[in-house]
Amino acid sequence: ILKNCDGKAPLLSFKSIEEKRSFLTDEEKEIEIKEALSDFSCEKGNRTNNTNKKYKLKGKVSSISDALLNEESTALVEGVVVHKERKVLKSGKTLETIHLTDYMNTLAAKQFLEPNEKGFKGIEIGDRVRIKGYMRYDKFERENILFTSSFERMHETDKRLDNEEMKRIELHCHTNMSSMDGVSSTESLFRRASEMGHEALAITDHGVVQAFPEAYKCSRKYNIKAIYGMEGYLVDDDIKIIIANHECDKSIDKNGEFIVFDIETTGLSFKNDRITEIGAVKIRNGKIVDSINWLINPQIEIPQNIQELTGITNEMVKNAPSLDSIIDDIKSYFGEHPIVAHNASFDYTFMRNAFESFNESIENTVIDTVEMAKLIFPEYKRYNLKSLCKRLKINLENHHRASDDARAAAEILISMLDKYENDDLGRINEEARSKIDFKKSKTFHVTLYAKNKEGLRNLYELVTMSHIDYFYKKPRIVKSELLKKRKGLLVGTACEAGELFQAILEQKKDDELKEIISFYDFTEIQPLENNRFLIENRIVSGFEDLISINKRIVELSEANGKMVVATGDVHFVEPENAINREILMSGQGFADSGNQPPLYLKTTNEMLEEFKYLGQEKAKEVVIENPAKVNNMIEEILPIPLETFPPEIPGSEEELRKLCYEKAERLYGNPLPETLETRLERELQSIIGNGYA
Repeated sequence: ILKNCDGKAPLLSFKSIEEKRSFLTDEEKEIEIKEALSDFSCEKGNRTNNTNKKYKLKGKVSSISDALLNEESTALVEGVVVHKERKVLKSGKTLETIHLTDYMNTLAAKQFLEPNEKGFKGIEIGDRVRIKGYMRYDKFERENILFTSSFERMHETDKRLDNEEMKRIELHCHTNMSSMDGVSSTESLFRRASEMGHEALAITDHGVVQAFPEAYKCSRKYNIKAIYGMEGYLVDDDIKIIIANHECDKSIDKNGEFIVFDIETTGLSFKNDRITEIGAVKIRNGKIVDSINWLINPQIEIPQNIQELTGITNEMVKNAPSLDSIIDDIKSYFGEHPIVAHNASFDYTFMRNAFESFNESIENTVIDTVEMAKLIFPEYKRYNLKSLCKRLKINLENHHRASDDARAAAEILISMLDKYENDDLGRINEEARSKIDFKKSKTFHVTLYAKNKEGLRNLYELVTMSHIDYFYKKPRIVKSELLKKRKGLLVGTACEAGELFQAILEQKKDDELKEIISFYDFTEIQPLENNRFLIENRIVSGFEDLISINKRIVELSEANGKMVVATGDVHFVEPENAINREILMSGQGFADSGNQPPLYLKTTNEMLEEFKYLGQEKAKEVVIENPAKVNNMIEEILPIPLETFPPEIPGSEEELRKLCYEKAERLYGNPLPETLETRLERELQSIIGNGYA
């Protein structure tokens, strides 16, 4: 009926349709009707592959999700072809189908073709195309299908291009070997880096090196240097139960006087949040002798979630004194006695920073009951306040109120002092270093790179130790072991979970930061959006704070003679691949999985734009020049030998041949049939010839 209508409205009659349908199966009837509807809605002459000019298909491009929702309507969509198939029908026509994705959704586009029509010929999987057609429900597919009227391949220039003459090198990149985190294959990363014209690419998977063999193959295939590295989980085994201002040779009588304190705050930011309550308990001779509590007006609003957690409301602190007005009272109560906190790295650091904002200081020796509990109770799995109270049968009422938490921490301290055999606590740090299980210690991220063969071997040995000797939930690298096997390795500060970034967040003093940075060969800074979650979690107040942190890293690096490199912390290739990582993170229970940072492989111009706040010259230095210097420090190395190294067992070849022939002759007689002997020889040669007898 439609064959000779030349795109004009066809004359249809029920009689002609029924005559045609009477010879068809049910499936073919449905297909023929779809042909009619498709051809009736669209001009057959428009089914062309327009690839030479800038998009002939005009109109508003719909997202695939929107197109799928709008049944019985014309749609213009674009995306990447991920599947293609052709099927010849009994009628002689061809049904051609492609699956098109925009990485948020996918649809099927169909065409019914005459024998001389090309259809989607020339379109391959991976091509980006624009398709116009009619969206209609398909009873066979049981979903909306786009019946194609016209299409065109989109130009390659639609891809992100690296237009800079001097290219960057990515030194922090995760493949899908970063378990449940990275989503892109090693080959896809190398292929894209090669397309961008990058000279090298570093592989730094979390705690593992499984991607190295494929990275080597890809480096050869795409003519791009592979840098073999790893992002490890670093444990500082310089355990400090006693921290802060104390003399190394000063004795601390366990039966003496201690002040156990706890604080409540408006949030976790050392810079932007404020103290709302301080509770303190005095211990003498292993007994609680006094307690005190200060409710404090933070002079900022207490967030609703913090009010719900602590029970401290804005109304409660409305008429309370400000911190600066009671600092003298607090210092008087503390005196010169050792002060104790559960997780002192937070409570003490927060209070110290608050005091320093008023030009006051805390000079007391500080003891951390979390680290002490790991020494005294090594068999325990958890060391938070609630867990320890439960194990030690200590009553904990009104958790997250300072006075109650301080009293609970005081009772925990009394229990530990009773179990501690020495009367002097002054040397407890040395004891902790030799006894504490580092599997339970806090970890920082660190990036390691093999400069040469010796470095590669040391990296492999560190990986082995981290999985066999120090594995707890993740493979851990002990700092003292890294120092022993550091030769041939470059050590970077990694991401926001690195030691340096965390120390800046905690507003540690310059001398502490200098000590930290001295351990590393170079420092890393990353795009602001990578760390947006710190804003959302109220750790920092905004992008200005993130810029300040990156500038602080640059400043510290320059002052201490360290290079700064800009890295992307790459977890996927293209921006649209973020949804794949979202699925991985959602499956692990991350509440913010839907808010993925842009951890894609960036071009040089994109990274220069990211760091323009450093100034043009400094941005060029950290994005292009310094990564190139790091690359030049690293040799091109073979990650695994090309040989197979089969075991050498004297007489094994003769023994294998003898055993096989004896068994064959028992089964088939002597002499063996020619066909069987030929096959046996071929099998034996495959084994013996490759040295695996």
